[in-house]
Amino acid sequence: MAHNPAFQDEFYTCCYDEEESQLMVLKDKQALCEDLKYILSVPDLCDVTFLVGPEQYPIHGLRAILASRSRLFYMMILAKEKEIKIQASQKKIGFLKKLKEIRKLLTSKPSYQTPESSISRKLTIVLEEFEPSIFERLVRYIHCGMVSVDVLSVVGLLNAAEKFELECLKNACWEFAVSCIRPDLVHDLIASANEYSNCKLTNDLFKEIQEISLNHPELLFCTPRSRSNSFRDGNDCRPKSITTNGLLMRSVL
Repeated sequence: MAHNPAFQDEFYTCCYDEEESQLMVLKDKQALCEDLKYILSVPDLCDVTFLVGPEQYPIHGLRAILASRSRLFYMMILAKEKEIKIQASQKKIGFLKKLKEIRKLLTSKPSYQTPESSISRKLTIVLEEFEPSIFERLVRYIHCGMVSVDVLSVVGLLNAAEKFELECLKNACWEFAVSCIRPDLVHDLIASANEYSNCKLTNDLFKEIQEISLNHPELLFCTPRSRSNSFRDGNDCRPKSITTNGLLMRSVL
C-alpha cells in the first residue's frame, strides 16, 4: 500500500512526517466547530450576551474568542468591564456608609460581594445599531470560522466585517457581492444594500454595480423585476429612489 503523506478534506486534515514515521498530526476542525456551535446555543456556557437591535434580541458568545479575533470587540468588552467595576465600587462605598451610620460590625463578607463577582464574570452589552440576523452570523463566524451568506445578508455582513476588522470575511463577502451582480440577483442585492446606504463599502458596491451596468444595462432593466420609473433628468445626476415590488431601491444608473 502506497504511503500517503497527507490527507485533507473540508474539515479533516491528517499529516504524516516522512522523516519521522511515528509522528501524526490530526486536525479535526468539524468537531471543534460543532462544539463551539453548541456552546453558542447554551447561554449558561457563554460569558457575554449582546442585546441586538431595537428589540434587544439576545445573542451569546465567549469573551476570550471575541476579544482575540477583533480589536473592536476587545475594546467593547474592556469598556463594559470597567463600567461594571466602577458601578460595583460605588455600590460598595454606599453600602459601607450605611453600615457606618447604623454602627454595625460585619463578621463575614457582605452578601453584596457575591452578585458583584457573578456580574463581573458575565457581561451584557447593548448593540441597537445592528440587525440581529446579521450580528448572529458574525458572532458564529468569529467563533467557528464558518458562516452561510446569501444575497440578502452579504451587504450587512460585508459592512459588519469591516467595522470589526475581519479582513478575511470582508474580502469574501465583497467577492460574493460582486458575483451577485447578475440579472436574477442584482435587485435583491440593491434592496438589501439600501439598509446600509451610509456605509462606505455599500457605496463602493453601488459604484461597482454602476460600472458593470454601463456595459450590461440589461442587469437593471431586462429582468422580471424591471423597474418602470428608472430614469433621471438630463440635468440631475443624483441617484434616485424608486419602488419595485414593494421594495425601495436606489437607482445606480
